[in-house]
Amino acid sequence: MTGNQTAHTLRLWAGALSSALPCFYLSWVLFNVWRDPMAWDQGEWVRLGLGLLILEFVLLHSGAFMASVIAKQQALGKKLQYLAGLIAFYSLMVLGFALSLDSDSLLWIFAGVCVGRLFTAISNADEGADLMMARSANGVLLYILVVFATVLLPLPQWGIDPQLLAEIWPDRGGGLWEREPQRAIAGAAVYFLLLGIAEIKTLKPPALKAQDKNHEKQSL
Repeated sequence: MTGNQTAHTLRLWAGALSSALPCFYLSWVLFNVWRDPMAWDQGEWVRLGLGLLILEFVLLHSGAFMASVIAKQQALGKKLQYLAGLIAFYSLMVLGFALSLDSDSLLWIFAGVCVGRLFTAISNADEGADLMMARSANGVLLYILVVFATVLLPLPQWGIDPQLLAEIWPDRGGGLWEREPQRAIAGAAVYFLLLGIAEIKTLKPPALKAQDKNHEKQSL
């Protein structure tokens, strides 16, 4: 492998990990919030966990538009200008969610995700529209499956019982996720775990993808 190929491979891995690692971290935190909510900012993460699943809807919506901008054949500087405009627009939406849930952390998480996306866009700029649209499709599919699971499956309360909710979030609304936030938190934990795995599978260097396909063919 030449020096240029090695640098390109490292850049692709950096882009993949910059997208996947925050997902794995959020999944780990949310599983722990579900288990012991008071151990995480005195229960504030119960509200934040629900907000994350709502926030992801905004991220998926914005991701589709960002993918179309990244796929355009134009100068990187022009792409970044368009992306900055989209980020500013969607930041206003996230600000509304953050204010309604009284959680500034949603803004910081949104900013972190956007930084990861921009880095991934730069590191994978030559991979074309298919790669970016595949990422959006992965997220939408996983999100739909997880949302249905949070509504239909019997999920245990674990550490989030009615007594604790009356203490840390007495003025919550009457929606399903607000009445039983453990559903949203469990769904978000699973979603981010699966999304992190999908990000690595989608963004890893093409040579390794080809090796995986060969292994699959040999196993059949």
